[in-house]
Amino acid sequence: MSRRIITAVLMVGIMAASTSKVFAQAEAGVPSLIIPPGARANGMGEAYVALAQDATAAWWNPGGLAFVKNRQLAFMHTRLVPDLASDVYYEFLGYSNEISGVGTFSISLVYLTYGESIATNDQGEQLGTFDSWEGSVVASFAIPVSDNFGLGMSMKFIHVDYAPDIFTTERQSGSGSSVALDAGALLTDDESGFSMGIAVTNIGPDISFIDHEQSDPLPFTLRTGVAYRLMDDEVNNVIVALDIEQSLVWLSDKDIDRARSEIYHIGAEYRYVNLLSGRMGYIIDEDGDFNAPTYGLGFIYKDKMSLDYANVPQAEQLARVHRWSIYFTF
Repeated sequence: MSRRIITAVLMVGIMAASTSKVFAQAEAGVPSLIIPPGARANGMGEAYVALAQDATAAWWNPGGLAFVKNRQLAFMHTRLVPDLASDVYYEFLGYSNEISGVGTFSISLVYLTYGESIATNDQGEQLGTFDSWEGSVVASFAIPVSDNFGLGMSMKFIHVDYAPDIFTTERQSGSGSSVALDAGALLTDDESGFSMGIAVTNIGPDISFIDHEQSDPLPFTLRTGVAYRLMDDEVNNVIVALDIEQSLVWLSDKDIDRARSEIYHIGAEYRYVNLLSGRMGYIIDEDGDFNAPTYGLGFIYKDKMSLDYANVPQAEQLARVHRWSIYFTF
């Protein structure tokens, strides 16, 4: 495969994940690690680190898993560049299980496919087709230190497969693997309606592909957030939230000499009789010159199932995308 095809695959990956985080972490590899799961969180402008108390919490804030009761299953699907390709999509599957007196365990699977590509030689002759993808497996555990304070940690294995060796110029497989650690804490007070969280994610070694002398850092990130319940009665529930996201890639990559500016995530949710939800949010990324709103809806059925939808922005040249997720509690 020619270098220009490899570049095209990588560019699709960047576009596929091009919410504001791509601008803040453009130096980092593995786009699947920065696509946020959960349509509820996406609809709220990705302001979720202080609210993550579901099966997606392993991604947002592992400390939030300490408050996940019973067992929960979460799934999200989204086509990332529907106006460019129908076979570029992202899948998230998360399962959490509370063990009384011990803590909460969670396993998450992430899969991002770039679809089918055509391999060519330097003369433009077609050599065949191949599929490019990346994914990760995440194991998490959280404990409630007290009734309102939880601590959690995740370990993840990451694998990226851009192209088989028969289609690369160097005749080496365009794949790579790495491992990473996430850690988080969540403090929540049901009486006052206030919660705050902090999470550090993707602490791990760089990932390399064909040229092992060249490598890309993982999207090392610090995220802090607060949330407040403005109203909570039998009919109405209103929550507002704010996250501040800081890329720490510059700390792990000697070639980057400065920190990116913070990204602000602002969100709100209105829930009616624990049946219907409306959500909106706003993302502010000054470095990326990216400021855009998000929207979302949710339907809850007897606290056992919820179906959520979000409409979120991408890069300026790309259409907004739809994200769907479903949760089951049993």
